[in-house]
Amino acid sequence: MVQILITLVLSLMVSVSAWAGNWNTKSKDKPKDLFGLVLTNNENKVQKGNIALLDTKNNRLVEIDLNGKTLWTADLPKEFANNKNLNGGSDIEWLDSSDTFLVAVPNTGFFEMDRKGNVLNKCKNKFISHDVDKLNDGSFVFVNGWDDKGKDEPIITKVSSDCKVLWVKKKDFFQVEKKDLNSRFVKDKAFLHANSIRVLPNNDIMVSIRNYDQVVIIRDEKILKRFKDAPGVHDPSGVFIEENEQVFYYADRAWPQHIIRRNFENPDAEPQVIWSIPEREEWFPLRTVQKLGNGNWLITGSQTIGQITPNGNLVWEIHFPEFRHQRDKNKKATYIYKAAFVSP
Repeated sequence: MVQILITLVLSLMVSVSAWAGNWNTKSKDKPKDLFGLVLTNNENKVQKGNIALLDTKNNRLVEIDLNGKTLWTADLPKEFANNKNLNGGSDIEWLDSSDTFLVAVPNTGFFEMDRKGNVLNKCKNKFISHDVDKLNDGSFVFVNGWDDKGKDEPIITKVSSDCKVLWVKKKDFFQVEKKDLNSRFVKDKAFLHANSIRVLPNNDIMVSIRNYDQVVIIRDEKILKRFKDAPGVHDPSGVFIEENEQVFYYADRAWPQHIIRRNFENPDAEPQVIWSIPEREEWFPLRTVQKLGNGNWLITGSQTIGQITPNGNLVWEIHFPEFRHQRDKNKKATYIYKAAFVSP
């Protein structure tokens, strides 16, 4: 009954939104605010703050509050706007220490922007997609999830603040075994499909390898640890101490899709499911696994952003009827690849 009611409400809001959108196209005003419908809001359990995401239809960064109100927008730098891959894997992160936004645009490069719209850093590189991270010394590392398996292309690249390539890692570095290849991805054009990179506080580098269901930890340009049995892994988190254990989390893209908890000290320890997505299409595919100040997790689907508690309760959810599902053919419409939480 609840699912039917939600479906009816969404259908009505989509119709109203479509009318409003058609009206807006006749205006020469700036792009209208995002339209988000809050479906769940348990205020006592929700981490207060804002959400940053990319509006690829209008080539802009947008920050909204938890009620869906648009607070701030900034146009993308012209060399990154209207990119054919912008709506297919562009990462966004908020850097707390500098209050800036870091964006990776597939096969093009990345940039860092402040709230005034000033571009602080900008690098062009075709061997980038899905994710970029910044180190304390001002350098950057990024992954190429769309490496061409027939061309031995860079999979990880580290560049200086002035875009000089410091080192690259290609497929042979990862020493994966054929038996670990996920059968779903045998025909994938990419060899590894590395879709996330994270610099840990001690400067170890965490990389997810979707095609081989693995998370690897790199130290001093060598593989330190390898976590297997992570089907279709996406967006592994940082490392946290919980119950005297070092743990991390990621999105498991088997079905139903889950948030998984792993023991960081023991790669062979059993993965633990802490949450599974609702059986609603707008939640598929699951991405973004960001831990928040009160212990909640920020999560995203194609058209939906939410917060879940540490014990797996969905306490906040916003749906964007004007966005498309990732599988839809309307490539001009935005879908959520990732979002970033902005602390108050």
